[in-house]
Amino acid sequence: MSDESISAEGIVTQPGQGLGYVDGFVIPVPMIGREAFYEHARTMDALFLEYGALRVVECWSDDVPPGKRTDFYRSVEAGDGEAVVFSWIEWPDKATRDRCFAAMESDPRFFPEDSPMPFDGARMIYGGFVPALVLSPDFPSSDTKGPPRMLNPAGSFIWYELMTPDPDAAAAFYGAVVGWTIGAAAPVAGDIDYRMIGRADGGFAGGVLTLSTAMVEQGTRPCWMPYLHVIDVDVAVAAMAEDGAHVLMPPADLEVGRIAMLADPQGVPFYVMAPVPVPGREGERSDVFSPDAVQHVRWNELASPDQAGAQAFYTRHFGFVFDEAMDMGELGEYRFIDHAGLRVGAIWQSRNPDQPSLWTLYFGVPSITAAAEAVVANGGQVFMGPHEVPGGDWIVLAADPQGAAFGLVGPQLVAI
Repeated sequence: MSDESISAEGIVTQPGQGLGYVDGFVIPVPMIGREAFYEHARTMDALFLEYGALRVVECWSDDVPPGKRTDFYRSVEAGDGEAVVFSWIEWPDKATRDRCFAAMESDPRFFPEDSPMPFDGARMIYGGFVPALVLSPDFPSSDTKGPPRMLNPAGSFIWYELMTPDPDAAAAFYGAVVGWTIGAAAPVAGDIDYRMIGRADGGFAGGVLTLSTAMVEQGTRPCWMPYLHVIDVDVAVAAMAEDGAHVLMPPADLEVGRIAMLADPQGVPFYVMAPVPVPGREGERSDVFSPDAVQHVRWNELASPDQAGAQAFYTRHFGFVFDEAMDMGELGEYRFIDHAGLRVGAIWQSRNPDQPSLWTLYFGVPSITAAAEAVVANGGQVFMGPHEVPGGDWIVLAADPQGAAFGLVGPQLVAI
């Protein structure tokens, strides 16, 4: 039996293990500086979210009575004309929190000279806590204030997109290889042909953007692209552009959220997105990435022309962690990407200057042997594999008939 229990009122109770980590703060703030505090908090809290925080809450004192022996005011020596702010940051784990706090020593956006505190930090009290018990409804609260947003931590892979000049051919190919169903064009702004990639479980694996003749003439080639979650697209784009990234498509609003396309300083393209949940489904998480499920992306791999530079960039802006690596001999280190407590992929040094640098997405399949055969039988190319990797899975690197490269991963399961 699980340690989790559900009461008659629908309240879920769990022991503290696996419930993340919380930092708490009590801060004296001048009442006349309320708006200045809010502005400072918006800036700082967006950085915490960028580095992997799940949620940041700032509470202005309202019903805070004086105590006989001590109270909130005396705890921070609040004087006349000062309010008390009670704040907390929720993290997926302590390791993510520690990485953020370490980054505060090197990321200039945290430096007080660039963003001075509108309160006396010497009187602030704070500390880190391990949740001992969480009681919460087993459904998202309808009373949540502020704009709805996806629950995936900032920096997560939340969507994938195939750019192709022939969506019908892509539907036939990936249906045979991965088992997806690519539907008819969905309504999008203008004359854009966009289609959803359906999984057998009823969810979505991503989307298909049809490349127009004009796009192809401008140099766009068939490829797969990841979307990375950010809290504020404009803030994230500005910070990355200042850090050497190239803005390929400026921020724009869609019905599903605000997006932008960039290339990292090494030239690798990707999207960023602040999604807007479907009405009635607020509080859901994107599940397009799964480390072990078929018809999901199971691995995100980047062969970068500047591995060290790319690692620094994705650490600063998406909270990626590169603590572990596998030695590949002459090919260098295959350094794993961890994010919010999950291993999501790896990065390694590209050795071929003539090969375009892109994120390679590995799709989960039930049989790597059958999938590799289907690639060839349906007009695609297998560049490498099937090849066994640590952990017992097998992989294939391939391209679809239109030239978009991708990977496959799964058990061997040779047919008899």
